[in-house]
Amino acid sequence: MLRVEIRFAGSGGQGIMLASKIVAEAAGIYKGYNIVQTQIYGAAARGELSKSDVIIDDGNIYTVEIGSADILLCLSQEAYKVYHRALKEKGIIILDEYHVKEYDKLKSRYLPFPITRTALNKFKTGLVANIIGVGLITTLGGFFSEDCARKAVKKRVPKDFLNMNLDALEAGFELGKKKNINLCQQEF
Repeated sequence: MLRVEIRFAGSGGQGIMLASKIVAEAAGIYKGYNIVQTQIYGAAARGELSKSDVIIDDGNIYTVEIGSADILLCLSQEAYKVYHRALKEKGIIILDEYHVKEYDKLKSRYLPFPITRTALNKFKTGLVANIIGVGLITTLGGFFSEDCARKAVKKRVPKDFLNMNLDALEAGFELGKKKNINLCQQEF
């Protein structure tokens, strides 16, 4: 039986909502799980705290909110400060080490990755950091295939930016594979 609750958190303008919608569609439309996706963001479009939750379940889902996350993707320091305590005991945090510098480095379930740094180095923009995060969740989670994630990106991203986003997704897959973790095999 599978049930996983994923929280995406960052600042407005980082593509948190898009990343969560891609993961929800990859798991729901292309893999066939039941999903719920919700989102909350600040009054200002850029810079305000934003979060989005995705519940993936192979059974019925009776709630639209999660109390604590199995996986937390943090793309900003402020998001980490606000949401890191809402993590299940066996949950993991995927941290963007470019933006999240202050965290408990002794906790093995805190996984720092060069998400924005990879985006800047490979694509000369931080705008695809969210898609690199999707690649990480795909590879580390194992809840749906890389192909499911590619299909969801193709559906959600405008054609003018599609190739760059697909390349960013591949970069996220590569980063995730270096950790050699499959969360799908863990019980949450």
